[in-house]
Amino acid sequence: MNRIKRKFVIKYSDFISNYFYQQITFLITKSIYKTDITPNQITLLSLLFGFFSAISIYYHQLIIGVIFLNISFIMDCLDGQIARVKNMQSAFGMWLDNTSDRVVENIVILAIIFSNLYSTVLYGGIILLFLNMMYAYMSDMIIYQKRVYPHLTKKEKIIFSPIYFISRSMIIPLLSLLILFPIIFIWVINILYCYGIIFRIYREITLKSAKTDV
Repeated sequence: MNRIKRKFVIKYSDFISNYFYQQITFLITKSIYKTDITPNQITLLSLLFGFFSAISIYYHQLIIGVIFLNISFIMDCLDGQIARVKNMQSAFGMWLDNTSDRVVENIVILAIIFSNLYSTVLYGGIILLFLNMMYAYMSDMIIYQKRVYPHLTKKEKIIFSPIYFISRSMIIPLLSLLILFPIIFIWVINILYCYGIIFRIYREITLKSAKTDV
């Protein structure tokens, strides 16, 4: 394979990912796909940059923390692209990728909590940790069961679209803002997570009702 095409490498998930992060990642993919680097190695590198981000945040190097967090996400996009190009997708790779995502998100939130002495950030951060894990679990279940956005009804798309784009490519910019302005954004993000969780519960209930009616 001498050339790789975007449409076969970039897996559309949402607007921000497709037109920003994935485009940056594609440039890296073109440079390294012929090497012996594996997707799982890139996933571990993403995890490492996540730890670098958390350490930077804890020591109040906020801009560096934001940069490392976004590099971590670019690596997260890169492992998927390399896996598709090299046909190295696996169940273990998916598990490692999802686990790495959750670890990075949570250690960054913890770093924000412990680097601030404000009670608003402390209580809001603890709630955010819980909501992030719940939202991520519910999102993963939807992905695994193939109940993704294109398969929603028109009515559900209208309800769901504001929260659908709070995918990981949306969470990373939100966490970046949270790193820089924790007091302002902590409850904004919590409200968005709550909205997403309520919709996912609604989705599960309506699906079960539909199956029962049939």
